[in-house]
Amino acid sequence: MKLCTFEYKGLERVGLVLEQNNIADITIAYAAYLYNRGETKAYQLADVLTPPSMREIIAGGGSSFEAIQEVKKTLKAKPDMTGPKGEQIIHSLEKVKLLAPVPDPSKILAPALNHRQGWEKVIRPEMEPHPVYFIKLPSCVTGAFDPIEIPDIGVVGSEVEIGAIISKKGKNIPLEEAERYVFGYTIHNDITGHEMRQTQEWIIVKGQDGTEEKLTYAGRYKCFDTFAPMGPWIVTPDEIKDIHNCKMEAKVNEDLVQDGSSADMVFQFPKLISYFSQAHTLEPGDIISSGTVKAAKGWNILRTDLRKLGGVLESRVEGIGVMKNPIKPI
Repeated sequence: MKLCTFEYKGLERVGLVLEQNNIADITIAYAAYLYNRGETKAYQLADVLTPPSMREIIAGGGSSFEAIQEVKKTLKAKPDMTGPKGEQIIHSLEKVKLLAPVPDPSKILAPALNHRQGWEKVIRPEMEPHPVYFIKLPSCVTGAFDPIEIPDIGVVGSEVEIGAIISKKGKNIPLEEAERYVFGYTIHNDITGHEMRQTQEWIIVKGQDGTEEKLTYAGRYKCFDTFAPMGPWIVTPDEIKDIHNCKMEAKVNEDLVQDGSSADMVFQFPKLISYFSQAHTLEPGDIISSGTVKAAKGWNILRTDLRKLGGVLESRVEGIGVMKNPIKPI
């Protein structure tokens, strides 16, 4: 299934993506399903099992998933079905505003240098390799077709990634159980202020013995508002043949600037989920990002300046879809 979050008449809703660029309002559709079966409290039950909130639907677990399956089967048999009070259920994607699939994740965890071409350059200490990562703020999140607002902070570039959506609460998750914690996958572009990181976002501290240490943190150069476009929807794992073998690319004004595959991930999603859960309790709707891919031929990720290039940033992942975000200098 493909599930999205959309805005209709100023209200946030959760949609089931159908064929022919249509979506179904899951809450109203399930209320109609219950009403047609004689349920007198159809709206109340629909609000519990299929609420208009992606995080709440994910947290609903198997009960919510089964309800959505009923919606899917019912709409296939009755595509003209309306709500109990005649409400519209089916909407054209062109007539609603798609939001990020999970507009309000409690946290976004993203590994650094998690593709083989980058990892090969790392000078590693003599220890067991493990993911190194940063945390992006929920306020970074924006939709798949919303503008990316870029202030004048130097070179800001694209880092196309896959986001795994966590399905249930978990702590110290065993590696062999980690896949059971994935609700689905979406596209995430980890917009990054590369020049800011190199010129401003570090300090050098000197110890009492005279030694110096350079420290840098991702709190600012990856965390400006709109620096985490996501979407256009969540695709459940059963619809993706192999999430660790999907083509990934980014284009700016039709020019290919990133080109790679999730097959190049150093640490795959089960390892990331298990490792991150050792430090952080994972919650339904949390995002675990994949790390990005290499630059396309003729481009350099650290010098691809979205603000200067302008136009539209297109992020594409095989089996999931495409985002098209206008670049908006501010």
